[in-house]
Amino acid sequence: MNETELFAPYEGELDGEELAPKDAGYWKTACKIFLKNKMGVFSAIVLIVMIIFCMAGENLRPYGVQDQNTAIKNEAPSKEHWFGTDQLGRDIFVRVCHGGQVSIEIGLFASLIVSLIGVIYGSISGYLGGRTDMIMMRLVEVFKGIPHLVIVILLSIILDVKGILPLLLAMTIVGWVNTAQVVRGQVKQLKGQEFIMAAECLGVPARRIISHHIIPNMMGMVVVAITLDIPTFIFEEAFLSFIGLGLKNPAVSWGILISLAQPNLVHYPYQVAFPAIAISVAMVALNIFGNAWKEAFDPKFR
Repeated sequence: MNETELFAPYEGELDGEELAPKDAGYWKTACKIFLKNKMGVFSAIVLIVMIIFCMAGENLRPYGVQDQNTAIKNEAPSKEHWFGTDQLGRDIFVRVCHGGQVSIEIGLFASLIVSLIGVIYGSISGYLGGRTDMIMMRLVEVFKGIPHLVIVILLSIILDVKGILPLLLAMTIVGWVNTAQVVRGQVKQLKGQEFIMAAECLGVPARRIISHHIIPNMMGMVVVAITLDIPTFIFEEAFLSFIGLGLKNPAVSWGILISLAQPNLVHYPYQVAFPAIAISVAMVALNIFGNAWKEAFDPKFR
């Protein structure tokens, strides 16, 4: 083929749909970007293993969470007791597995609650604007002016936390303010989009626009927020339980296990080490996983 034939104009009919690249879809593209992040994929595998460990670990040993045997108290790790026993002869492996279920559940539910409240509050504030937006944002600034941990500690004392529900209330009552601010900014940007303006011109109610158009377009950001909030709430629960303001014995969580083992740290360090390692691995893996999702969903990283 000579140069004249190579650059000759095409005389046939062109199908624009066949020539145009196919759109892979927002979520599918985000998943592809995430799978290219080796650290993100590794952290996801670690989290899956930890969840399986926490859910199924109790069934691997013939001991109950509260089974006591003072004849074998403070035993070092062995074939019989993989993580050793505590001061009452309870199997630490079983208790770490069960404590992981409680800690992860608290972190997950607290993240879902603050994300739900933050998305609804921020969407209403950002979409309605004007005086409503000003009043709602002043309230957010009041909550942000007080350190979050101080509010959580005060509420834990007032509520006299003895179960999961009061603890969730204490941790989430003002935890939604950061999410609300971020969502408000996103809504302000979405308000100028053509599909929102078209819905407004057609007379669609504000409630329906927020629930059917604005919130679905922010689901990627919401997923990232939930993922990044989980380790924060796991740490808060562990800290509150450690200082005696969270869950109380005989409840079991990673924070309670560390709190109960702390007096024996010098003589029996393994009693603190195993739940502490579990918390550390979970928090690091969740942070890496959340950051990987953030890069996958953020257009600036594409």
